[in-house]
Amino acid sequence: MTLLSHGSRDQRTVANPYSGPLPAEKLGIDGLLAIFRRNAMVASTIIVVIMIAVFQYLQMAEERYATRATIVLTPSETRISRTAAQLESFDVSRSIVETELDVLRSRQFAAEVAERLDLATHPVFVPAVDAPAISPVERRQQMIDRLLASYSVSRSGESLAIEIVAETTDPELTAAIANGVAETFILRSERAQRLEIQQSITFLETRAETMSVELSQLDSQFADFVRANGLDDGDRLDRLLSEQMRLTAIREALGDDPAQDAERARNQEALANVDQLLRAHTAATLTLGRMERALDLQQTRYQNAVERLNELETQLDFVPRSARQVTIARVPAEPSWPNKRVALAATFIATTVLAFVTVLLLESMNKRIWTAADVERFTGLKNFGSVPRIGDKGIWLPKVAPLNFLSSDPRSYFNEGIRGILTRILNTLKNSDAKVIMFSSSLPNEGKSTVALSLAASAAQDGLKVLLLDLDSHGERAKAKGGAEATVLSLQDMVESLKRNAAKPGELYTAGHSSKDVPSFETFAILEDGPAVIQVAAQERLNLHLLEKFQTTVIPELRKRFDLILLDTPPVLVFDDACRFGSFSDAIFIVVRWGKSKGNELREAHERLSRNGFDVVGTVFTDVDPKEQRRFSTGVYLGSAVYAKNPTP
Repeated sequence: MTLLSHGSRDQRTVANPYSGPLPAEKLGIDGLLAIFRRNAMVASTIIVVIMIAVFQYLQMAEERYATRATIVLTPSETRISRTAAQLESFDVSRSIVETELDVLRSRQFAAEVAERLDLATHPVFVPAVDAPAISPVERRQQMIDRLLASYSVSRSGESLAIEIVAETTDPELTAAIANGVAETFILRSERAQRLEIQQSITFLETRAETMSVELSQLDSQFADFVRANGLDDGDRLDRLLSEQMRLTAIREALGDDPAQDAERARNQEALANVDQLLRAHTAATLTLGRMERALDLQQTRYQNAVERLNELETQLDFVPRSARQVTIARVPAEPSWPNKRVALAATFIATTVLAFVTVLLLESMNKRIWTAADVERFTGLKNFGSVPRIGDKGIWLPKVAPLNFLSSDPRSYFNEGIRGILTRILNTLKNSDAKVIMFSSSLPNEGKSTVALSLAASAAQDGLKVLLLDLDSHGERAKAKGGAEATVLSLQDMVESLKRNAAKPGELYTAGHSSKDVPSFETFAILEDGPAVIQVAAQERLNLHLLEKFQTTVIPELRKRFDLILLDTPPVLVFDDACRFGSFSDAIFIVVRWGKSKGNELREAHERLSRNGFDVVGTVFTDVDPKEQRRFSTGVYLGSAVYAKNPTP
């Protein structure tokens, strides 16, 4: 035998008019503001803690001063080429500028700056008294390291300007380092050029002296050659030519006469000697010309060397600088670090962003239900209303029972919230024959018993005949919150009682006890003329056979006697009872504790009831703090920003 399905009660079952596909989650400005209001304490704590920590750090941080100097490289430099022994000019290229930057960052250059500024005796660079003893070399290396760390050099774009920024704890030392770096670089460049010019002068002096000796030797060789070859006699060539002409004429005069053979022979020999002397004179003249040209060349080279030497000696008195300082570093009046205003402003912005990210992260991890939109997003259900939180009477006094609010203060916000929920439920049920309404929750302590009992009492005050069946035998919440004793029966008792009184139609309960000692149904516990309350006996085994008998025999009789029957059932995710009692009901509501229940748990409870064939109509919020609800903008406004007032005892 199986339980009757929920679908067999279609004539009474209330279809959920609000069910449908889950709406897409949208987070607008109002949603973001609500998230931040809910997590205002976390965000404020993050901002305050970090701001305090940064403020303390800034108070204890060592003040540092910064200043800057600027040097500009000249468009061209003048250098001496040793090979050509002359001045050369060339433009300053990017590679040359980068090379100069490397020079400014080098340890050798830093050592020159330290020596120029005498930093070895400055208090900032002198080791502390309690510092471990180190060698002079190590101390010098430490001083250079600290100096290199105290300034930086950079080039702006493609310009020839180099900016030197110094930063130390001493304002005067800061300006001295910036200007010292600039001055050392300029003087170092000037010194290098002067040294190069001096080396070129020395080279030219040596070369000119060597060339002078060589020129003297050439002059001597030239004179000796002239004397040796008779080239110093200007008429010698004319005499030789005249003699050649005379001898030629004599040879022609002698003719072919045999008698003159001896004379012709003497004449021929003399003519041959004259020709030989002419050839020797011509060769010597040619050689002398070559020697004269070589001598002239050597004289020219010597004169050029002397002239260039004179130019360099003049240049030595005015060495052009390769750079000039255009900005002189001033002693800073205020520290560059810590800039408390800027630091605190930047910290505030950064911590605000961090708080924003943290809040969003916490919100993404926090699946608690705060709004009706959250309910709809997780389940697709509509929320039917909110029950305000009941405040304490005092620090040492317990909370007031919910029914006391309904009886002693009819216009309390608690009462108005219950009446609003009841009105909406009755309006939903008015077009059907539905009378049995089941209330459950995902987990314990979510307020379902408070809702069920309060709705029953409110309906009774409106003149309805109401029965509250407390089917949560595990918790007995309705009895405890009612403030009075309820009739305690078992489902088996009610079924047996109906059988024993079957002879009297329309009368469910009779007085007296049966032979089997079955309890009487004659009276119900009435709470101030309110609803009838029956509590199911604890530890009763709810087998399917018993539940089917109860549904087919007892429930119909209860429908005849009462206008409204409310079922308080155990939590869905803890016990399976709610899924079994669901077949008794015409409408099912899940109670959600505001700000405590989690979305995944609510979704699981809804899905578990749906898998058993039950349609959940909606949800009800409990334990809502009106003040926080209005501040967070998280749902239906309850009419006040204060707790429900306690009734006067």
